[in-house]
Amino acid sequence: MVLKYSDFLVTESTKVDFLDDIKLIYEMIIDNNDLQKIEDLFKKSLIILKDEMCANLESFKINEFLEEIKSLNPNITRELNIYFFFRTIQTIIELKKEDTVIKVKHKFDKYINSLKKRISRALACNKTEDKQSDDVEEDVSVLDRREFTSELRKLQIEMNKLMEWVVKENEKVVILFDGRDGSGKGSTINTITEYMNPKHFKIVTNGIPTPEQMDKENWFDMYKSQLPTDGKIYFFDRSWYNMGINNPTMGYCTDEQYTYFMENVNRFEKDLINDGYILIKFWFSIDQEKQKQRFQLRINSPLKYWKYSPNDAKASEKWDIFTKYKNQCFSKTSTKICPWVIVQSGDKKTGQLNTLRYILNKINYDGKDESNIGEIYHDIVHELK
Repeated sequence: MVLKYSDFLVTESTKVDFLDDIKLIYEMIIDNNDLQKIEDLFKKSLIILKDEMCANLESFKINEFLEEIKSLNPNITRELNIYFFFRTIQTIIELKKEDTVIKVKHKFDKYINSLKKRISRALACNKTEDKQSDDVEEDVSVLDRREFTSELRKLQIEMNKLMEWVVKENEKVVILFDGRDGSGKGSTINTITEYMNPKHFKIVTNGIPTPEQMDKENWFDMYKSQLPTDGKIYFFDRSWYNMGINNPTMGYCTDEQYTYFMENVNRFEKDLINDGYILIKFWFSIDQEKQKQRFQLRINSPLKYWKYSPNDAKASEKWDIFTKYKNQCFSKTSTKICPWVIVQSGDKKTGQLNTLRYILNKINYDGKDESNIGEIYHDIVHELK
């Protein structure tokens, strides 16, 4: 039975009901209904779904549910971040940890606590004209260019403060940007570094490794030689995790090389942290449909066509194999001292802003202004611990 507009009573807890409730909530937003009524309705529906999902986690078909959510009006999923929220839930479930139920409940509670802000924004957006991307080659975002630029400027100011602190204190910062092709790693690095002093940071990208570098004993040594000296921040556009995910997916390494990497990478990172490096590992997450869309945009773009390669097509064909190695990697290498940080980057603008917020919150630098940083959306950025 669907929630009734008049009494907001829930008598049946099903995925179908939840989807119908979301449609009703969006209708209420369109009608500029009372914020508190919408919040109460949304909260009750989420709590019912949370309890049902956590009670039946093993049988809950999260992949099918995501497809159903994707079929909703895109304005709903975009304004309220519903789809990205459940993709984060999917990531937690797929890891199959002992505390999965606790983490799912915690993620729901964080989302529920943010409802007033989300609904207020959706109501405000409804009073303006529908927003489309200013750049036809980019994704449609919940943020228009003016909103994005305004928030980004504050974060870039804070990033310069962080950079000054790194130089002053002779710190060494390593930030990894990994993810599937087309997930927005490179554009996020460029956004973060746009106004930083180029003397104090470096973007590290590696071409095809030589047979000698691929040797299991030399793999980590290759990356050790590329680490920053004191007073520097290095951004790795793909990292040593190629050996844990991309290389075995594409058949570029032997089983022995892969096994050696997986057995030694945690110790390698622990040694880096003990040697004084600040290490952050980002994984930029998109779904298969979004990857295909971005590949097509590249192919059709007179400015970006060169970014699409035959290897991109091969990687897309091996989506499920890539997913298997990715989940194995997350399960074994997301540690308490160095967790993976998942960024839902289907919306590039919100992904970039929240990636910056995570970095600025993670590092304690001089002169930090919390009001400039703002609030992280935890359905966009999530630590795997």
